[in-house]
Amino acid sequence: MKVGLDALTLKAVSLDPLELLELTRAAGLEGLHFSARLMEGRDGAYVEKLAEEAKARGLYLELAGPGVNPGQSGRTVAEMVAEWKPLFPLARRLNAPFLNTCFGLLKERTYSTPTLAEQIESTIEVLRELSLIAADFDLMITLELHVDLTSLELLHIVEAVDSAHVRVNLDTANALGLLEDPVDAARTLAPYVHTTHFKDTCVYPTDEGYNWLGGAPLGRGLVDLPAVVEILYRANPSVHLNIEDSGGFIPIPMYDEAFLNSFTDLTPARMARFVRHLWRGEQQVRAGLHPRPEESTDIDWAAVIPARLQYNVDYARRLRDETVARVEDENGREA
Repeated sequence: MKVGLDALTLKAVSLDPLELLELTRAAGLEGLHFSARLMEGRDGAYVEKLAEEAKARGLYLELAGPGVNPGQSGRTVAEMVAEWKPLFPLARRLNAPFLNTCFGLLKERTYSTPTLAEQIESTIEVLRELSLIAADFDLMITLELHVDLTSLELLHIVEAVDSAHVRVNLDTANALGLLEDPVDAARTLAPYVHTTHFKDTCVYPTDEGYNWLGGAPLGRGLVDLPAVVEILYRANPSVHLNIEDSGGFIPIPMYDEAFLNSFTDLTPARMARFVRHLWRGEQQVRAGLHPRPEESTDIDWAAVIPARLQYNVDYARRLRDETVARVEDENGREA
């Protein structure tokens, strides 16, 4: 289990991939997850240098590619696949084993045309085609839990594609954006998780539903990160923990009928667990641990997020080390 950086954390900081790699090393991290868009316009020499620098420093690389849901774009499966094709040889040259993608965001859930079910089926088609190319390059596409699908919906897609080259990127905080407990999501997806966006967050009630924060210092939000890390490590000791942090918030329209009707797997027990998170989140906000919207707009997130990166690095590494030591000690005693 290695701890790395999701470059989205530093989106307000203008760094190229080589500079991001140096920051990753300086922070004591073991890998870098970044958007393939940052490689646009880079020549072969740059690609080779980035790969060599990562290898020399013992750092892994992961790429984030475009989406896989045609949605309302009108694009065909073939057109979606064509956009992906240049990324496979690039990832191979960079020795980046994972290409991350996502379904969309919560707005896709309320489309009447195409419906959510129709979007899921077309996404499965795209991923089936991409999985064949990924197999040729010995790479893996990881579908992220992205405040777009529930864990069961994402699980359905991965199992329907039925390829060892399509797996899961678990964002540890995003389940709270869709009325779901993060530990439940981790248990559901753990057999397929190979990488993560390692994140904490808070949710709290509003007149329209609730707000989901884009990030929080690790261990200070609502996500039971120790439980999630243990679940993931027991399922796959090689999983990557890529720290992601961000400011701001997304309003979730929990009282909107179209939004609620998009859930086919929402049970009373699951809703009760989520309401408890809302109550705890309200207490945290009242205690001043997280900003409300009117406070968030006055915060210089471009300064705050980089400033708390080292805290997040230290937390993630310590939690990783404690989890590995505890689980391995248990395994040793059982043997």
